[in-house]
Amino acid sequence: MNQQDYKAENEALRQRVADLEKANNELIIHNMQLGQKVDAYYDVRRRIHIYKELLARHTDFLRHADLRNDEELLALIESRLETERTYENPDFGVKELAEMIGTSQSRILDLFRNSPLYKSVEDYLDYLRILRSMYYLMSKREWNVAACAQETGFSAIRSFNRKFQDAIGMSPHEFRKLLDLHPAPKEPIEEVSEY
Repeated sequence: MNQQDYKAENEALRQRVADLEKANNELIIHNMQLGQKVDAYYDVRRRIHIYKELLARHTDFLRHADLRNDEELLALIESRLETERTYENPDFGVKELAEMIGTSQSRILDLFRNSPLYKSVEDYLDYLRILRSMYYLMSKREWNVAACAQETGFSAIRSFNRKFQDAIGMSPHEFRKLLDLHPAPKEPIEEVSEY
């Protein structure tokens, strides 16, 4: 091998070393970036764990907060029932209400036992059903009284008629006749979200 071949081989080796050093530096940078990603991943995992614990504590607090304050529990019940209108299901009762709110049936029964407005959960649900039936009697003129009763969660028309009479002081038919005598403005009746 002559000197020029050695120089060429040295130059090739230097170039190879430079390429390897460059590749090594790129690997170091890549490893640092991966390390940062791994750190970020573990940081996110740690935060998720913390937030899950906070959420569980908050959920538990909300679930048991109603044990202290009747007004807050009743407000929560009213809000959920207003939004979801689950009372329109005739099978919806104390058990389903307790599950929906996330408390015990005995807590719900105690709340209504101490209520100055309603004698029982059933009375409260019937009150909501009567209000909704009044809305249907006004806005769904093509429906007969039985359809209005059924849509609001009354499974028996007799029971509906009796409870409507007790609450309003007139039968559903009389209520409709009264509406016919005093028609509402021609504007469409909007659904009421608050009772």
